[in-house]
Amino acid sequence: MKKFFAGALLAVSLLAGGAATAATTTTAITFNNSISANIGNTLTSSGTFTDNYTFTYSSAFDVSSAIISISSGSGSGLDISSFTLTNTTTGQVYTGTASTASLLQTYTITAGNLSSGNYVLTVSGSSSGLGGSYGGNINVAAVPEASTTAMMLAGLVVVGLMAARRRRGMRKTADFAAPGLAGFAAG
Repeated sequence: MKKFFAGALLAVSLLAGGAATAATTTTAITFNNSISANIGNTLTSSGTFTDNYTFTYSSAFDVSSAIISISSGSGSGLDISSFTLTNTTTGQVYTGTASTASLLQTYTITAGNLSSGNYVLTVSGSSSGLGGSYGGNINVAAVPEASTTAMMLAGLVVVGLMAARRRRGMRKTADFAAPGLAGFAAG
């Protein structure tokens, strides 16, 4: 009977300890100069984690983001299992690409012409031993509106027409001068 109670007590303590180490955080991102923000977290104990970074963008934009984690290799470290960007307005999910080399783990996300709305950048994984940390950055750039692009193309056409007109005017001047120079050179 003693063994049963000892086993039950051990099982309950392991379950309670495992539940206590799972952590979820949510942080609102503030972009520096409206284009970039730093992200990251340091975990000081073993367990799983999910870090959510929220932001809202009011026009179409391009995004690039990267995170990196370096393991100490001594039984402590961080293992990132997923890196995603989700448009909570439409439900569209962009999944990060992982790259691992020895003790270095990186994830990147690049997406273009995203619609305006509310977004969540999520980093999930687990830490072991004394924990670990990751850090990274998210960059956003507004996509020019169609009217801006059309105005720029119209300006390029006007400059091209002016250059062509100038070249035609220079050829006519050269044609008038050429016969006299040809006679001078022959004579």
